[in-house]
Amino acid sequence: MYEIVKNENNEVEVKITVESKDWNEYVEKAYQANKGKFNIQGFRKGAAPRKIIEKNYGSGVFYDEALDMAFADEYGKFLSENTGLEIIDQPTLEVNKFDESGLVLTAKAPLLPEVKLGDYKGLTVEKYVENVDEAKIEKELKQAQERGARFVEAPNGTEAKLGDFVTIDFTGSVDGKEFEGGKAENYRLELGSHSFIDNFEDQIVGMKVGEERDINVTFPEDYPAEDLKGKASVFKIVLHKIENKELPELNDEFASNISEFETLEDYKSDLRKHMQETANEHAKRENENRLIAKVVENSTVEIPAVLIERQLDMFIRDFEMRLSYQGLDIATYCKYVNTTPEDLRASYKPQAENAVKTRLVLEKLITTESIIVSDEELDSRLSKDAEKYKKTLDEYKKSINAQNLAYIKNDLLMDKVIDFLTKNNTLA
Repeated sequence: MYEIVKNENNEVEVKITVESKDWNEYVEKAYQANKGKFNIQGFRKGAAPRKIIEKNYGSGVFYDEALDMAFADEYGKFLSENTGLEIIDQPTLEVNKFDESGLVLTAKAPLLPEVKLGDYKGLTVEKYVENVDEAKIEKELKQAQERGARFVEAPNGTEAKLGDFVTIDFTGSVDGKEFEGGKAENYRLELGSHSFIDNFEDQIVGMKVGEERDINVTFPEDYPAEDLKGKASVFKIVLHKIENKELPELNDEFASNISEFETLEDYKSDLRKHMQETANEHAKRENENRLIAKVVENSTVEIPAVLIERQLDMFIRDFEMRLSYQGLDIATYCKYVNTTPEDLRASYKPQAENAVKTRLVLEKLITTESIIVSDEELDSRLSKDAEKYKKTLDEYKKSINAQNLAYIKNDLLMDKVIDFLTKNNTLA
């Protein structure tokens, strides 16, 4: 039998008691399930009586297995009879009594915490506005120019200068020994871009094609590679090519070459329009986030550690996946940035706490305001998606799995939450 001893502070404590008669039945079940594992002289394998096995291996030889069986039954009964308790993790167990007279143990499990919503209606939140000014237009035009740049090889005898693009071979060494990652051939470098260690690019200035030179530099004290921090090094340089970058002139011809428009002004007008649409969409998302953040700030909730750890696990898995696209893993990345996996995980903790609190607060808000997605609303959204794939609604429903369907429904639910917050609060 079980008894709920405590149900407070986001934790439920359950005392499970198994009397002698029932306990012996569990031990017998454990014996029947495991007797085939024992070899006892004079008996076929699996045929030795329980008392003989207990005499040879100890009276408690089947207790661990019996405890697992008893706990599974009694805790399972507790869960089935207390479905209103939102248990969020496996319980911790404390065995209070564990002998032939019976079993007494205590199970403690964390509960979904209570969320106390603060004010979430009638709020005034500072509105974020993003306008596209001429400086942003000019910056975009400059980037378009850069994309259309052509590179002209400098005449023989030309000395490299800042702003030039040079093609070089280099080999770096510390104390006369080459180091990993310090060697490349036909490397293209813009002088003055500060892509390399301080003074590296400056020492190439004045070199001519075909010239070789030793460059002396010192790695900074905060350099990611531990074995190179603060070390003096020598790079042997061979200069193969010097190129000058020529930008196309910003005129009607340029506009017609890179767009559907015949004049620069028409191109700029279209550019301004699309940039403002993008800015408006960004501002919309930012204002939605500000509304949510204010509601979360006004609410209180004591977050169980297990939920934070789960969120951290998700963040780290996502980060590992992004690193894998670059051919890296966590250990290598941590070495590059001079940190440890533990410190990296800890750096995500504030973000994880905020993510968990936000989710809990929004779930409470959804329940409080009875915000739901109806079957009709879901079908309406699915119909639009089905049209994109040239399928009927039924065909499309069959083509998506339960996880994707849940994602779509949650997306619609969040739209309704945002709509609710927008209608009941003021952005000013």
